[in-house]
Amino acid sequence: MDDSFYKLVFEGEILPGFKERKVRKNLKELLNADKSELKCLFSGKPVIIRKSMTASEIRPYERAMMKAGAHCRILSMTSNEELPQTPPETIPEQGQKQPAESSGKFQLLPRMGRVRFIASLWVIALLVVCACWVPGLLTPHLTPFYPPLESLHLTLGLMTIACLLMLAMAARRLHDFDRSGWKSLLLVIPGINLLFLLWLTFSSGTASTNRFGPTPYSAGRIAQVFGLWIPLLALIAAGSYGWLYQNELLQLAANVPEMIDQLVLPALEQNL
Repeated sequence: MDDSFYKLVFEGEILPGFKERKVRKNLKELLNADKSELKCLFSGKPVIIRKSMTASEIRPYERAMMKAGAHCRILSMTSNEELPQTPPETIPEQGQKQPAESSGKFQLLPRMGRVRFIASLWVIALLVVCACWVPGLLTPHLTPFYPPLESLHLTLGLMTIACLLMLAMAARRLHDFDRSGWKSLLLVIPGINLLFLLWLTFSSGTASTNRFGPTPYSAGRIAQVFGLWIPLLALIAAGSYGWLYQNELLQLAANVPEMIDQLVLPALEQNL
């Protein structure tokens, strides 16, 4: 066999900017490797990925390995000759932040992370509360200046702002998944909107730059307080309360049908 045939060797090294956990996952998918094969790949010993191939034939495999974050060497089958590595900047990596095709364009609705999204829900909730409470207080004072003004007008206005803001935040969250913002309209479908909101809240976005821009900035202190710590403390408090007063809660749940009969049904009969 002459020197024109080469082998692709991997020795467990990863490219700068990649994390070993992500590279392991990429190689598992790329090479269809099981746990024992992955352990062998990252043992530090040379592992031949491909062999007996010409330089032009083996380069695509090298690029695929580099795209997964693995540093490989192309060695001659019969001598110590080593081909130069393909420049990493010519290969679109999965784990590094690189300018996307649209990164130079202005994004009206840039990407938003989970913590900022949860924090923004507080603002929307505040608007909804204001829509139900504030108009009744302001209307008597504004009516002398604006005779047609009624509390319903203010309520509808604030609710409209809250709905538009919710759609915009959902679109920004979808952009973090590299998905179209038009899917935020699922929020208007009863039942599906709750499941959709949970998915937006708990799913993680793309780890690198996508067509809607670079990875979102980490949340600030205020966003972390409202988007992480307060919800976490609320869950702990709710769980503790449910554990301490589980008998009372069970009794309350058992009385719900009777409460509906006493309060809801008479009101419905009056309206009908």
